[in-house]
Amino acid sequence: MSNYKYTKTWFNCSEIKQRILNYVTNDKPNNILEIGCYEGLSSVFFADNLLDHPESSLTCVDPFMTIENNDHGRFLKNNEEENFDFNVSNCNNSDKISIRKITSDKYFETNDKYFNFIYIDGCHEPDFIIRDMRNSFKYLIKDGIMWMDDYRGGEGNKIKNAMDSFLKEYQGKYVIVHKKYQLAIKKL
Repeated sequence: MSNYKYTKTWFNCSEIKQRILNYVTNDKPNNILEIGCYEGLSSVFFADNLLDHPESSLTCVDPFMTIENNDHGRFLKNNEEENFDFNVSNCNNSDKISIRKITSDKYFETNDKYFNFIYIDGCHEPDFIIRDMRNSFKYLIKDGIMWMDDYRGGEGNKIKNAMDSFLKEYQGKYVIVHKKYQLAIKKL
């Protein structure tokens, strides 16, 4: 961590950091999509631990402060984007990282790539959550893992309710592999 610039280290105590290596390994190609990157702590973790295979890649999607209704506005006051750029350029496998500084909606308009692992920690508004989950699920391969942050976080139950709405809509097309503060499913 001393080689990187972070102001928030939420990811270090996250369930995904503790458990992801049980579901995604480094011995085969990994095509990873990350929606919502903040300062790149999770991006760097994925790059350092899951991109060693020559055919592996990580696509990072985050508009940073280019949208008006950014629900992380209270955090985005410093140099988050510059820290992200610095961190991902200095991590292992940085040459396998593609950065898209646009909204996830814009990204999915032209995406044609499929992923075996998708991490969603983007906008926390219910409409965005459901769209991110639907769009991501469409590009998740069979047996791929889709992991969502803040399932039991946020104001009231709006995040959980949005994710539960997706789970109900897609019932029978996935199995839940993790359900605590974060939520993870495996596509059938």
